[in-house]
Amino acid sequence: MGLVAAISGFVGAGSAQAAADVTYSSQTLRYECSYPVIGFDYLDVQIEFKAPDSVPANSQFVPYDIVATATVPQNVVELLYYVAGIDGVRGTADGSVDLTNGSPGTVDIGDLSVAEQFIPDPPADFPVIAEQVGSTVVPTITAGSPGVLSANMGDYFAASLDFHYYNATPEWQGPETFECFLDTTSPQNTAFSPNMTVS
Repeated sequence: MGLVAAISGFVGAGSAQAAADVTYSSQTLRYECSYPVIGFDYLDVQIEFKAPDSVPANSQFVPYDIVATATVPQNVVELLYYVAGIDGVRGTADGSVDLTNGSPGTVDIGDLSVAEQFIPDPPADFPVIAEQVGSTVVPTITAGSPGVLSANMGDYFAASLDFHYYNATPEWQGPETFECFLDTTSPQNTAFSPNMTVS
């Protein structure tokens, strides 16, 4: 799994006062992704966003400051660098978050920005940042009934990426579709923390 020009945080319909905004964070989850040249291998993804800590029932808000950190493990970095000749990336990423007690039930987030980023050290992990910018598409969320609104990372995301080849002409090639699927070989907790209070 962002991906910063922010969209205003709280639009609580019918609410006289705005709640405090907090950061909602996922755990780091392992996905299996379609890398160029080397095929499917792992990617570790963690996402954060900001939103109110509580909202009235049936009110609306828009998450903002969405940032996804996708860490390419060292062994994959070495394959990309030494075998494929890849040392950089740029493009956009799309993903989804599933909601309980909120609508839409699946929030589709489009065009998180992956700015040009280069591998600083081939025998090390490579964190790639995707973040919300002015062109990022983030739907308005409507809270459900009193209780809690919870969010979970989706089991699939995709990106449209250019890859930088240090030994090729042209150096930047793409875009290529980069698809990732949640690794289900062992249980993973996809929930964001904390839950949002719906009053």
